[in-house]
Amino acid sequence: MCRWCMSSGAICLWSICNHFFNILIKMETMKHLILYFILTLFIAALTGCDEIDEPYGNQIEIEEATELTRKAVIFEFTGIHCTNCPDGHVAIENIDSVYHGHVIPISVHAGFFAQPHGSEEPDFRTPFGNQLYESLEEPSTPAVIFASMNVDDAIVGATASWQGEVGYFVPQYTKYIIEPTVSLAENAISVNYEITERDAVASELRFYTYIIEDHIEGPQTGSDINPYDHRHVLRKCISNLNGNTVNFTNGNANLSFTTEVDENWNLNNVYVVGIIVDGSTTEIYTGEQRKLIE
Repeated sequence: MCRWCMSSGAICLWSICNHFFNILIKMETMKHLILYFILTLFIAALTGCDEIDEPYGNQIEIEEATELTRKAVIFEFTGIHCTNCPDGHVAIENIDSVYHGHVIPISVHAGFFAQPHGSEEPDFRTPFGNQLYESLEEPSTPAVIFASMNVDDAIVGATASWQGEVGYFVPQYTKYIIEPTVSLAENAISVNYEITERDAVASELRFYTYIIEDHIEGPQTGSDINPYDHRHVLRKCISNLNGNTVNFTNGNANLSFTTEVDENWNLNNVYVVGIIVDGSTTEIYTGEQRKLIE
């Protein structure tokens, strides 16, 4: 007799086995319930996610730019015979569309692929563009540099990532307010800059000003579009190639520049751009642009 259930040993053993079998069934059922619960949560998490379109990165909602807004100056390096450069042009157009008013794109034609093939092709190269390109150790095009002239900040290729990089620079408040006044008289373009210091820095400051021409028709390798629409093209640096010194008096500075008009420029598409740069780090603190003919 079994002293636990007062029955024979065989019957007792059967009872014990039956009891444990029922426990195992319950455990197996519980395991399936847990797995079902986890799977349900996983599916809900997937379906509840918002769809995010490319390009991914530091993109944020921004307000309309004001005089206190830091403008991120973008030097894009390109060439009319650069096969992959149209991808860079598209990336810059997307950036300008999203961050319009917060960025100043400047397209610098420099390097081997910027050389025209014969006298019939346009030569968009400039002395300043060549100098800047060489100072950045002649990166492969397409390449870009944001708010800097430092070789360590150049980005070669990877055009899909460019828009995300802009989020590091905008929106920010500017250390300097640049107020340009441009005029066209006879065959000369004149520009006067009133610069206001909001947050002084210890380094020497350098100021550059450029002539930029938009919507120039010309050839472009890597694109089926002919003629191609070249945007934001650097035409001339009208300051010193190494920049002009900025001297503040009671927080204000004034700089003026004049240049002759080139017969190849379409004055209706010309902009004048001024930028202020840290003489030590080559960080571009901000810039400002004005259309020559409104």
